[in-house]
Amino acid sequence: MWTSIPTAGSGRAIAAAAYLAAVIAFLLLQEVGLRLRRAEHRDWWAGSGRDLLNVAGLVAISGALRLLGLSGPAALLVGGTLTLLLFGVSVFVATQLDVRHPRAWALAAGLAIALPVLFFTARVVEALGAAARALFVLV
Repeated sequence: MWTSIPTAGSGRAIAAAAYLAAVIAFLLLQEVGLRLRRAEHRDWWAGSGRDLLNVAGLVAISGALRLLGLSGPAALLVGGTLTLLLFGVSVFVATQLDVRHPRAWALAAGLAIALPVLFFTARVVEALGAAARALFVLV
């Protein structure tokens, strides 16, 4: 269930590029999500808009992980975990830190979180799979 069969050659390069593009796009779109959060008290649909951005990010990141050779459940687990971490770091940098270029800092921090998944894919899948097995009884 929690498997990773690495792709080789140019397929790996294309999958890695798709993964990085999905991560970068998700991080950059978080600024739109923050604007929607500010508009939430005025517009009933703003919360749903943020949810849609996050679901789109989950689908894009998990899909790219699938291209990297992760099984469906592993891609969803790793992609979901990564989406939550990227969302959290983006909101933290934008709302809690007083830095000159919060968007650049959020992008740098997000890439620091996302790159180990690319370089240590099998270990990440193994670690998150072990955590999932420990937390949930899987049939």
